[in-house]
Amino acid sequence: MEQTATRPLPGTRLRGYSSAVVLVVGVLLVPMVITVASNSWTPPDAHDYVRMAFAQVAGAVVAMTTAVGLVIHRIARRSPLRDTVWFGVIAAVIVAWQVSNLSFAADMLLQRLVPAGV
Repeated sequence: MEQTATRPLPGTRLRGYSSAVVLVVGVLLVPMVITVASNSWTPPDAHDYVRMAFAQVAGAVVAMTTAVGLVIHRIARRSPLRDTVWFGVIAAVIVAWQVSNLSFAADMLLQRLVPAGV
């Protein structure tokens, strides 16, 4: 009996990177780099607070897009259902965590921009 190796559909490979590497880079490293790059190294003013809040939003969007993108990659590659569900659960946790982070960024921006006595 002859066995044939199945190949993934064209355009569905991760260019040689494992899903774990893509997940760690997209969810942890890139958002951290964005946040550090936009940090205020001097006493912050209103413009700095807005810039830091937008950096938190950009990092959250990158993290959510990475997680959902990996789920879509698993679906397009027709991975086993177990793998797809596993990545779906991870993506759901990451999206919930980042939505909470977005809410925190909005609250912190309002607290820093609006004086406490007003």
